[in-house]
Amino acid sequence: MINEIKLLHNLKSKKRNSLEDVIKLYTPYVSVVIYNTIGSIALKEDVDEVISDTFLQLWRNADSINEEKGCIRSYVGAIARNTAKNKLRTIKVNEELDENIFCDSYNPQDILLKNEDRIFLLDMIAALGEPDSEIFLRYYYYNEKIKVISDVMNINISTVKSKLSRGKEKLKNAIIQNGRFYNE
Repeated sequence: MINEIKLLHNLKSKKRNSLEDVIKLYTPYVSVVIYNTIGSIALKEDVDEVISDTFLQLWRNADSINEEKGCIRSYVGAIARNTAKNKLRTIKVNEELDENIFCDSYNPQDILLKNEDRIFLLDMIAALGEPDSEIFLRYYYYNEKIKVISDVMNINISTVKSKLSRGKEKLKNAIIQNGRFYNE
């Protein structure tokens, strides 16, 4: 398990691999925070951009982190929420500007259905709650091993496995109940 105090000290000192370590450790958490803020509106590219911007801001402002007031997780979570809210403002402005632009090479109905399915699935993952949604994203989206998830989140390996199994069952039932993903 990574020592957060040492990681914070290395980050503040701008040590070489400290940002990479923070990104590995906190990307799933940051993804959940950002998705809960803008996921139902933003495109995947927008969410990815906000994730990158979050870690860039953390790196730039690392020296201002007060070690006594909190941990990296709370600090990076606050940056993620604020960055996502700022992105939300630009998305709304761009939607108004792009409202009348249309390209014939796209089938708008297919795009809309796929986007709705993606939003539905991400909403269902978020509805699993914490720590289940973070475990689910770490395992299925970021391809982290169960042992790594267990170590990083300080959760028993068998608990991680059972949360993944129960989460899959909940998602499967929600998909069947709502008739999703069978339109193709």
